[in-house]
Amino acid sequence: MQQEMLPSYDTGVLGGQERYAADSRLYTEFYRKAVHNPFKSNEAGRPIYDEKDFVKIMIPGDKYSSVDTPVTMEHKQRFPQQWARYQAGQEQSAIGTPLEMWPQITVGMVATLKGAGIRTVEQLAELSDANAQGIMGNHDLRRRAKAFLEAAAGEAVNTKLEAELEKRDNEIETLKNQMAQLLQGNSKPAKAA
Repeated sequence: MQQEMLPSYDTGVLGGQERYAADSRLYTEFYRKAVHNPFKSNEAGRPIYDEKDFVKIMIPGDKYSSVDTPVTMEHKQRFPQQWARYQAGQEQSAIGTPLEMWPQITVGMVATLKGAGIRTVEQLAELSDANAQGIMGNHDLRRRAKAFLEAAAGEAVNTKLEAELEKRDNEIETLKNQMAQLLQGNSKPAKAA
C-alpha cells in the first residue's frame, strides 16, 4: 500500500506546535461510516449510502466535549500515528500505557475511567481538575499516575544505563580473551628452522 503524503499547511496565527500542543492528551479514533447520499438516492429511487472516513476526538474525562466529524487533511496531519494505524487496519489505541497494564487500579476502576474517555495512565495523570471532578478519588488516582510515570521514566534511564554497562563489560571480556590468546601465542618457543 502506497503511503499518502500529507502536505504541510499554515495552521494559523499560533502555528502548529502551540495550537495543537495538547493533542497527545486527546482520545482520537478514526473509523468508516455509511452516510446517506440524498442525490444518488433520488436518482436510484432507493436509499443509497456512501462510505466515508470519520474521526471521533474526545477530551479524557469530559464526556460532553467530543467531536465526531468527517476526516479532513488537518485531522490526518494532527494525528498521524492514529491515521497510519487506521489506514493499516490496526487497532487505534491511545498512545501510552493502557490502564489495564497498570497494576495499581482495579478492573472496576478501569471500566469507570474508560467510561469517562480515559484510556491510558498518561491521560489520567494529565487530567484537568475540571474533567476529574466526576471520578471518585481523582486526586489520589492522578497523583499515583504521575508517580508511576515518573518512576517509569527513571527506570528507563536505569535500564538504558544497565544495557550500556553490559555492552561495555562484554567488550572488555572480549578484549581480555584476545589479549590472553595473543600472550599465549608469544610465549610459545620459536620453532627451529
